[in-house]
Parts: sequence; C-alpha cells; structure tokens
Amino acid sequence: MSAADDMDDMETWLLEAGDEIIEKRTEQGEASLSASEHAIYCMWALDYAVKNAGSLDALEDVHETAIEDLAAFARAQKIGVLSALLDMAADEEAFIDAYYVQFDAACTELRRCNESRH
Repeated sequence: MSAADDMDDMETWLLEAGDEIIEKRTEQGEASLSASEHAIYCMWALDYAVKNAGSLDALEDVHETAIEDLAAFARAQKIGVLSALLDMAADEEAFIDAYYVQFDAACTELRRCNESRH
C-alpha cells in the first residue's frame, strides 16, 4: 500500500467517522459525545476548513474552538504529532502546509486513541 493509499484511507476514515459523530451530535446533543468523538469532530472541522476553504477562518462557521479543543485532547492523550501540528496554528500558512504533510499520522493517532476507548 502506498502513502497515497494510506492518506486516502485516513481521509475516508475521517469523513465517515465525522459523519457518524455529526449525526449523533445532531440527534443527542454535544454532551452525548465522548472526549475522543469530540476530538474527531474537531479534526473533521479542521479538515473541512483547510481542504475546502484553504483557511482557518472557516472554523468560525463550523466549530470555532476546534483547534483549542483538539490541542487540549492531543496533549491529554499524549498524541505528539497532533500536538506539534496544532502548536503551529498561529502561523496559518505554515500550519496548512504542515497539515497536508502530517494529516495521515495525525489521523492514525486519533483513530487509535478512539478505537482503544471502544
């Protein structure tokens, strides 16, 4: 499997997991989400902003505190690659460049963290 296949797999995973979580959030409310589900929702929102809008400004419409929430989760769960990536968010251009490079590793860690809770 190539690195591109891995990226596609993580992209698919994030979109599918995000859809399930959005549905749960809509039906049962924000409080129904576990910490890892909330983190996946934050990653989904971040992915939406970066890939569809090319800007973190889009988070204002999707989930305004996604970066802060996801960073707190990543630090608490000791997800180093995600923590390091989110620490770059103050420099939006560098962050977006790094996002594409680190996406697969960040999603892999987030997925592992979520699966270990089920």
